[in-house]
Amino acid sequence: MADFLTAVKTVGKKSNDEVEPSLTAVSTRQVQDKVRKAFTSTATTPEEALQVLRSQPDTDSLIRILKQLQSEDAFKPAFSLHPPGPLQAQIINAIVSQIIPAFWPSLERNDRDPIITCLTNVAGISAVAAKVRLLSDSKQKSPGQAQELADLVSALHDVLSSDDLVLRILSGLAMSVIEKVKFQMAKKELVSLISSGKIIAATAQAEDLLKSTDIKLDATWMSRGTDHAAWIGRNVANLSMSLPSDSEIAAQILARGLGLGYSICVVKGFIGALLENQESYSAEIDSVLKATIGSLPAFARNQLIESTLLWLSSLTESDVGTNQISQARDHVAPIAALIDLLCKSNESVRKQVVEILATPSRTSILSFVVRRACIAVVADDDLQPLLERLMATFGDHLFVAHSPSVQQESIAQTLLLVAGSLHHSTPTAVKMTARSSSHMQGISNRLDSTNAKARWLGMVVGTAMSSLVDKEGSRMNFGTDELKTNEGRWYLELVKINDSVGQIPDFVKFLQSSVGAVRRQKRTARKTEQMPILNGKPVFGPVKPPAPVQKEVIGDKVTEIFDDGSDEEDADLKPYAKPDSDPEDSEEDATLVTRNKPRAPVYVRDLMRMLQDDKSPERFQMGVIHAPLLIRRKTSFGREVTDHAEEIATILCNLQDPFETENFDELKLQALIATILSDVHITAPWMSRQAFAGDYSLSQRCMILSALGLAGRELAGCKNEDSLNPDPSSGKPTFPTKRLSSHLHAIYNPSDKSIKHLHDISQKVEHRLIQPLALSAADKSTSHLDAVKVRTFSSRMAVEQQRTKRKLPPNELAKIFGSHFFNPLVSRYHQEIAAYGSASVFSSAPFVVVTLLKTLALLFHASGPAMAELAEVTTVFWELLLSLRAKASGDISILQAVLFSFLTVLEIAGEGLGRETLARDYTKLVVETQNWVEIVFEKTGGGQLVSEGSGDEVRVRTLAAGILVRLKEVGDAWNKVLTGGMMV
Repeated sequence: MADFLTAVKTVGKKSNDEVEPSLTAVSTRQVQDKVRKAFTSTATTPEEALQVLRSQPDTDSLIRILKQLQSEDAFKPAFSLHPPGPLQAQIINAIVSQIIPAFWPSLERNDRDPIITCLTNVAGISAVAAKVRLLSDSKQKSPGQAQELADLVSALHDVLSSDDLVLRILSGLAMSVIEKVKFQMAKKELVSLISSGKIIAATAQAEDLLKSTDIKLDATWMSRGTDHAAWIGRNVANLSMSLPSDSEIAAQILARGLGLGYSICVVKGFIGALLENQESYSAEIDSVLKATIGSLPAFARNQLIESTLLWLSSLTESDVGTNQISQARDHVAPIAALIDLLCKSNESVRKQVVEILATPSRTSILSFVVRRACIAVVADDDLQPLLERLMATFGDHLFVAHSPSVQQESIAQTLLLVAGSLHHSTPTAVKMTARSSSHMQGISNRLDSTNAKARWLGMVVGTAMSSLVDKEGSRMNFGTDELKTNEGRWYLELVKINDSVGQIPDFVKFLQSSVGAVRRQKRTARKTEQMPILNGKPVFGPVKPPAPVQKEVIGDKVTEIFDDGSDEEDADLKPYAKPDSDPEDSEEDATLVTRNKPRAPVYVRDLMRMLQDDKSPERFQMGVIHAPLLIRRKTSFGREVTDHAEEIATILCNLQDPFETENFDELKLQALIATILSDVHITAPWMSRQAFAGDYSLSQRCMILSALGLAGRELAGCKNEDSLNPDPSSGKPTFPTKRLSSHLHAIYNPSDKSIKHLHDISQKVEHRLIQPLALSAADKSTSHLDAVKVRTFSSRMAVEQQRTKRKLPPNELAKIFGSHFFNPLVSRYHQEIAAYGSASVFSSAPFVVVTLLKTLALLFHASGPAMAELAEVTTVFWELLLSLRAKASGDISILQAVLFSFLTVLEIAGEGLGRETLARDYTKLVVETQNWVEIVFEKTGGGQLVSEGSGDEVRVRTLAAGILVRLKEVGDAWNKVLTGGMMV
């Protein structure tokens, strides 16, 4: 084996040769030493601080470096994160991209403050918002990205949570930025960032995305437009009070904030923060308002005044009550003090107030109290020109013929208030105006109108003006009882009002009391802890202990014993009957058995407490179940329901279901109907206002409208016909895969139950209106077979049964429909559209408009031809339907509702007023309606047969055909009148 390997050469190594290392150091980086030093001490330059932030520091080093960055004298030379620059941008980017994702969830509140302070600048807020928007737009969302997005939203919320944020950022810029050009650029970027809506869009999108993940993040105020707008107003107020010299940038932020779509909230936050804790008048407030409002553009200044008046209107009653003059006197003076303060800030504001008072479309959306306050502020020199403009508009022929009733009422009230105020200072001016030809011609135009309401307003204004300028024996007197009503006397008292301007401290007290009253009305939803669920219901008490588990047998084993005895000796023993099953006591664990079972409420006060109980599902469900019956029972016994009607209605309108109560929507609707019927003269107008006011959801507004419609029909005697109390178990169950689970179905289809009855009744009424027309058309098509037509025996029995039918009770709805249901709903609708335009839910949500139209049409139909004020209601309703033609062309559901309402109006008005009257007094409306309906009939379904169209098109064409038939009957009736009855 040794021969296989042969040594060729042998090399020896001396012992004194040095051993070469296997690795040789080429160079050493000095940066690592600096970083290692930074972990144990502090950074000496901003660049070192940036390296520490990028090198994954521990918590102590991070907090130490961040405190250095937020200090102005930590580095030499001084360094600040406020001015824009490349180094500042790198540091902020490191905080946003690396520090917040790594440290934010684990840091305590105090340890987060340095991060918040470092981001409280223009670059910091922009970086966080941009990062949130970037993560929200990314298509693929990993769990890590979702958590990072939640952390960034939380950090942005903490940065923006201060009401003096703009003041602090601007102060930091003023101290650190020396160059004027850079300072101006930074201010422009600050204005754009705060008031452009970028933060709202980014946070709203992020919160919406996080709802679909497992990350729990409570909704923040940043994503709610109303809260964000109020935050802008408070920041502008703090900036204006602290830095009056920077009124220009405050005005820029305020002007752009007013354009976000929540101008009322901006004004509320601005004025509320400006006048907060002002116990006495301060000249500083006057100077601040003068500087800020004076720097606003003309359009923004006008928007500020209009939004202020709308905000003040929301704090006062917007309806006109017969006893409101004495009650509103205490509110007029404080509100007038604020308006006077705004007018003193700029002369154009006073001119704007006068212009608003002279425009009916703008005064109609203001409350009666605010109008009185505006008139009290107007100077005496401006009152006479204002009175002349109001009289000219009030008597204008086109205004009388085409303006909505709410505008005519508002201009009449404003005219009388201005005349009364001017009469106290200059009686001669009122006398000259009342003797003018324009006034007399205007009253004549009013009296010649076919609208009963327009004629009545003309008589009221003429009588009131005559009482100011004429002597006792020569005053105008129409000799009618229409002016002797409570409303007529209320109008005549307006000329006697003379309001004064209060003080700013009075307005502060009024504002505090009004805000407190609004907060008491709103029932805040309180969070409840997640409770264990047993048999589908939450349980209370201590947690049930686990059942003991025996692992081995201890002792002797069980031995089975066989009993061979006979059972004959037990034959005489009778077994006890099984007890009634009680699901509440079926639990084996005694600690989980409910001993104190709630009892049904006996008094209304007990019912209100049970409905507000969000901790006990038994008490809440018991209250909801018994609410309709208890309210109806107590209505006819005592005044317990009548005295608390508005309070009960408020609770029911805001009522939510925290325990998934069975048939909750049905029971709530029944309770609302019972509440309306308890005192319809008070609750019906109140509920009509609630449908357009408050922070109600679409489902709640539709529920209120449905309750009004169903309650009115029950008042008309249609209770049995409407089947208002159906058996919940009678409905056919749907296949499980065709319906979402209960909680998801409530989210994606929240409003179907709230208007189910209203929709069913509208279909029945529609069928009842169409059926006679269809039968008549079928009979005419077979007129050549009249000789062989016979009358069936069943039809004779039906006629005899109809003849001997029991007399129906009197229609109570016909007496009060116009004043208590129709006028409040239509007036508030016009006010809503005039105030908010396309931003209103009644303009942007077709579902709500359809519900409103169906409610009005069903109530109109239930009132019948004997309705009081039928001519006036017909005119207003007809004009409202014609104004919705543009919306109907874009949504088929609105089109169906408009056509159904048209058919109802033609049916009831044609029977009550007569078709000849419709042709003579409503010629323009008839022609416009006929032309439009013909276009709808031709375009719907492509001109094909009705049977060949889709379901919605079939219904639209059927309704359009019915309307055209009724309009043809109106035309035939008028032709018969013209020919002297010779036409057949």
